[in-house]
Amino acid sequence: MKRLILLLLIAVTWSFQAEASHILGGDIQYKYVGDSSGVTGQYRVKLVIYRQQTGVGLGTAQTVNISSSSCNFSSSFSCSLSQPEFSAASLGAYDCISNANSTFTPMVNIYIGYVILTQTCNDYVMYWQSCCRPPGVTGITNSAGQGFYFEAELNNTLGNNSSPVFLSTPLAYICIGGHINYLQNAYEFDGDSINYELIPAREFAAGVGVSVPYAAGYTYLNPIHTSTLAPFSLDPQSGNISFIAIQAETSVIALRVNEYRYDSTYLFWEKVGSSNREIQVSVASNCNPIVNQGVKLDQNAPGVSLDSKGRQQVDYNCLDSAVMLHFTLAVECISVSPDGSDFRLTAPNGQPIPIDQLQTFCDVNGETDSLRVKLFKPLSMNGDYYLYSKIGNDGNTLLNKCGKDMNEYDTIILHVTDCVDWVMDVTNVTIDDDINPHVYWDVDSIAFADYAHLFNSFRVWRSDDAGSTFNVVTNLSDSSLRDFADYSLGASDVDAQHYRYRLEAFVNGLSQPQSNVGNSIWLRGDMTDTENIPVVWNHYNVWPTPQYQVEFGRNVTGNPGQYQWEEYNNPITDTFATVSHNSLPPGQYAVRVRTANANRLIDTAYSNWIEFGEPVPPIPPVDSLVVPNVITPNGSGQNDNFIIQGIMSYTTTRHLIIMNRYGHIVYENDQYDNANPWQGRDQSGRLLADGTYFYVLRVKDNPNAISGDTKGSITLLTK
Repeated sequence: MKRLILLLLIAVTWSFQAEASHILGGDIQYKYVGDSSGVTGQYRVKLVIYRQQTGVGLGTAQTVNISSSSCNFSSSFSCSLSQPEFSAASLGAYDCISNANSTFTPMVNIYIGYVILTQTCNDYVMYWQSCCRPPGVTGITNSAGQGFYFEAELNNTLGNNSSPVFLSTPLAYICIGGHINYLQNAYEFDGDSINYELIPAREFAAGVGVSVPYAAGYTYLNPIHTSTLAPFSLDPQSGNISFIAIQAETSVIALRVNEYRYDSTYLFWEKVGSSNREIQVSVASNCNPIVNQGVKLDQNAPGVSLDSKGRQQVDYNCLDSAVMLHFTLAVECISVSPDGSDFRLTAPNGQPIPIDQLQTFCDVNGETDSLRVKLFKPLSMNGDYYLYSKIGNDGNTLLNKCGKDMNEYDTIILHVTDCVDWVMDVTNVTIDDDINPHVYWDVDSIAFADYAHLFNSFRVWRSDDAGSTFNVVTNLSDSSLRDFADYSLGASDVDAQHYRYRLEAFVNGLSQPQSNVGNSIWLRGDMTDTENIPVVWNHYNVWPTPQYQVEFGRNVTGNPGQYQWEEYNNPITDTFATVSHNSLPPGQYAVRVRTANANRLIDTAYSNWIEFGEPVPPIPPVDSLVVPNVITPNGSGQNDNFIIQGIMSYTTTRHLIIMNRYGHIVYENDQYDNANPWQGRDQSGRLLADGTYFYVLRVKDNPNAISGDTKGSITLLTK
């Protein structure tokens, strides 16, 4: 008899399971629609149910119950199937594991219904319940004998309310070893504050939802077995669930999203509603092959090709400032470091290019199939840029949706060919009035027009050893400059040797090809016999086949150091000559060489001067220079003017330059006179700000054959 009863029970149980729908998960939520429908108190309820494909279909309608203890209210309403049942495969259920490795095959049913609530109650509960769950859920004891229940809460005492709406998919079909970030993305229409919490999976008993019996080793707070390095956790603010699964199993995650509204009367946050969902978690031992590759760039993405080494490459245009990356499998958005530190970009010359940020295109599940890499500066050099992955400031590389990471240093090549290099030419190197070199250059106008907005600086290089080494003389930030007077050298320097110059431009932080090298002309002579002076000079290399014109200068009476120049013989291509003059009267004389560019009439290069004199009557000696170190142009009568003692004894040159602390010239006078002294004003007459300024004083007295440079600082005080 007992055996017969047992057989009957087994048969009934098997029959019941065979007829059950085998509910896998789902959620319930509502939205107040009375304002749009014109029906006061009307709510739209959405019921999403996932069932096992082999179970009994759910039909075209489901009943949702609603009750309130405080209002002594109980009712139910029908929800209709809003679209035909469809497979969860279309939602990415099998992206991480194959259908064959999954215990279940989920089908999706979405129902919509309406209910009108006329009472104001603080404890409405809308719930749906059914039997049964499928067998084989390892996290629940005798899962086939357990029912299914979930609910949404409503408190309309503070006004009508819409519950948080789940946007992400309530399925997690994953594999062992992946660092899962499973976003429970809920949206709240009313601007209420929400938080997420884990709750037990429930079934319906005695008129309420009660916890299902969890199997040994499982709880609702730890529904799966996870690594100690990444235990199961829920962020209550973002709703992100993170963990690393360590064994094959099937379980459920149940959670609730609560919403709170501030009660301005009683000054506290009151709960006004909630939504509830259950998620089936199926952990397989084996991932899909594409998953184990980690985050991989899609070689079939638009414009991508492979180079001879099998590396992905993409053609980009010059001045592009963003790079698109497409992936074979979606990436967890939470694994992307927004500051761009997950990647590094190097230019064709090896220089790192700063990445401004990474822009994601996250879907409702917090996953993105592509990234836009926004560069701090655009691509501006021809050649191959290398964009490679690395561990970001968030401590990880990118993770695919199944939690597998991207290999560090995975690389894609950005091929740029249409940039125009800045072509710069040194067009002239001359000596200004036997004092200092002056270099001129030009820039290709087309390149300048396209890239001027990215200009950083010109760098002037000089060689003092015939080109063996070059050193930086200055950096110029003004893109319009096309010349530079090298005041770091003086008359004694240009009389002692020649100098070589070249230019370099920095555009978009990158060095452009350097210019040609141009040298100054250094003139020397044997002054043993001033009536027949052999002179020699170095070849001038700035323009081809230069012709040289020797010039002879006679001192302008009363203006030492100034000469009336005349051409001596005809232009020559040699770099030597003899300057002959018989019976020169007493006075000061000079010899120099010049050459002109036949293709550019404005370019003339001059050498230094060889100055000599025939005996003349004694001339007054020059005085010692005493330069003040402070000026106070405040009308007090003391130190109002920059009076340089002894300067007026220098009759040829009294060249004063005053610069601010940035090296910018604020005052310049090539014939400084104490009768018209500097009074702390710039060239336009505006009073300068108090502070420390720097001066360069170049003096020369040809009658005494004395010249020199004096440098120092001066403090300007106007108050």
